[in-house]
Amino acid sequence: MWNTISPYLASFALAVMIISLVLTLYQVARYFRTNREVRRAWYRARGRMMFGIFLVAFSFNQIIQFTNLVTYLICAVLIVFAVANISYGVRAMRYFEQHFAEEDRAWAELEKEKKA
Repeated sequence: MWNTISPYLASFALAVMIISLVLTLYQVARYFRTNREVRRAWYRARGRMMFGIFLVAFSFNQIIQFTNLVTYLICAVLIVFAVANISYGVRAMRYFEQHFAEEDRAWAELEKEKKA
């Protein structure tokens, strides 16, 4: 049964890896393109979260393809690191989302001062 399911699981893990890597690169690009500090931190947190998802999918894919003790140990370390990145990303996103309104007000005041 495992031999019939494992190619599909590996394909799913590969699709998740590709999507999360593209989303990671997109968030990093948005991080570099914005001038607002709170938004920059928020994009960086989202990028770290997506990178954590990539690491989980990568580890899962390696476990499916290579079944030996060394792979399990390395993937366990990667999964712990990935879960830490995902949890940090979620907490940081929630924290920085609270400050969007404050940042918008500050930027609006700055624009008023530039026009005056």
